[in-house]
Amino acid sequence: MSDITTNSLRGLIKTLNDVVVPAIPANDPLALQELKMVVRYLAFCRERVEHLYARARFELGFYAGLAAECGQLLGASGAAQSRELAALDERARALLREPGAAIGALRALAQETMTRLSALLGEVTDAEALAKVERAIVDGSAELTAFDRSWYLPLKLERFPGEVRPLASFIPVHDAGR
Repeated sequence: MSDITTNSLRGLIKTLNDVVVPAIPANDPLALQELKMVVRYLAFCRERVEHLYARARFELGFYAGLAAECGQLLGASGAAQSRELAALDERARALLREPGAAIGALRALAQETMTRLSALLGEVTDAEALAKVERAIVDGSAELTAFDRSWYLPLKLERFPGEVRPLASFIPVHDAGR
């Protein structure tokens, strides 16, 4: 059984395709193109809406792990920053263990952690530690990019779709039997 959001999106897509698209004058190809982009994005939303919570959990886990790794890489030269990153990691792990944690809380802590990691790059004064932290962030970004490529694959904007890992390799995905 689908929820009201999924059914509503399905209905909107059908209405736009069946009623609005045919009503667009033939001499207005831009309007037709724009409407088709809206329909495609609504279809994408319908496909991904049930995975938004899993996405928020994935992102928080990703940034928490990256914070923990960067904290360890700082060594003695960044002891205060290392403790701060460890605290962010622990807060994230605690939130991820909390059954039914609000999606807004997951997103907010992921954003806080990401912001802290970005600021960290301007604070590290030890060149060797900075190089290690930068490398960890760049390497981690590859995994996040792979996730985003998978997440947005249904939009059909991917140049090499055959190279994209399935979404289930990142988050639990259950087919709701659409």
